[in-house]
Amino acid sequence: MKLYDTLVLGAGPCGIRTSIILKEAGLDVAVIEGFTPGGKINIAPRVDNYPGFKKIPGPDLAMEFFNWLNAANVEMIPDIITSLTKENNVFTVTCQNGTYQAKTVLVATGTKERELGLPKEKELFGHGLSYCAICDGHFFKNKDVLIIGGGNAALKEAIYMADLANHVYLIHRRNEFRGNNYLVNEIKAMNNTTILTPYVPVSLLGDDKLTGVVIRNLETNEEKTLDVQGVFPLVGQIPNSDFIKIPGVTNEWGTIPVEAKTKQTSVEGLYAGGDILPRDIRQIYLSEVDGKMAAKAIIEYIKNNA
Repeated sequence: MKLYDTLVLGAGPCGIRTSIILKEAGLDVAVIEGFTPGGKINIAPRVDNYPGFKKIPGPDLAMEFFNWLNAANVEMIPDIITSLTKENNVFTVTCQNGTYQAKTVLVATGTKERELGLPKEKELFGHGLSYCAICDGHFFKNKDVLIIGGGNAALKEAIYMADLANHVYLIHRRNEFRGNNYLVNEIKAMNNTTILTPYVPVSLLGDDKLTGVVIRNLETNEEKTLDVQGVFPLVGQIPNSDFIKIPGVTNEWGTIPVEAKTKQTSVEGLYAGGDILPRDIRQIYLSEVDGKMAAKAIIEYIKNNA
C-alpha cells in the first residue's frame, strides 16, 4: 500500500491551505473529502471582508478555494472517512471505498449542525426543516420562515432569506445576540423581518410537512405559534471527530486540543486545525492560519523523520 507523507482529512479552508503548502514544498500529499470542497463556506449565504472580496456568496468563495487546490495539482480522494488509527508510526485512514496510509495526518473535518432535539425533527427534515438556508432557501420563496439562533450564521441566514421569503422570523434564547451588531441592525432595518427574544422552540407542527412552530418566552413562559412553512435551526456545532480511534486525541466535547504553534495533537505526527479545535471564534482566516502553522510543522516533522 502506498505511504503518503501526509493525508489531509477535510477540504475546508484549513485543509486546502495546508495541502497547497505541503504540495509546493514537494511532499506527497492527498486530501480526503467526502462532501463538497470548501467546507462550511458552501452553506454561508454571504462572506464579508475576506481578503480580495468585500462581499461574496459562500459557494462562490468555496469554488475559489477549490480552484486554488486544483491549480496546485493536489491529489483529491472523494471518500467518506470511517476511522483513523496509528500503528508503528504509520497512520491508517479507513474510508467507505478504500484504505490509505501516511506518515502524518492533519484532521480538518470541521463540524456539523446541532439538532434541536425536538419530536418530529427527523421526520420533518427535508419537509420544511433545513439546516442550510443557502442550500434550500429557494424552496421557500414568498413563504414565511423561522431562523433559530444568535450567532453570525443565523443572522446571515435571516438576511439571505429576507430576500426570498414573504416574512422572516428570527428567535434567540437570549436578549443579546452573539453575532455582530451590524448584522442585527441590518435585519431590524428590513420591512419583512421580526426578531423575537428570549424565545426557544418547543414543538414542530405538521405531519407530512411543516405547518408551524410553537415557541416559548423564557422570561414569561408565554407560548405562541408561528405559522411558518420553513424553519432553519442554527443552534451550535458538533465536531466531526467520531472516526478518530486513537485514544486521548479528542476532549470530552469531541474537539481536538493542539499545541498552539505547531497544531500537533497529543499524538506525534497527528495535527488538527480549523473548526474542530476547541475555541469560541470560528473564522475562515483563523482556519487558514491553522493550516499554515500545521504545514510548517509537518514539513519540519517529515524532514526530521525521513
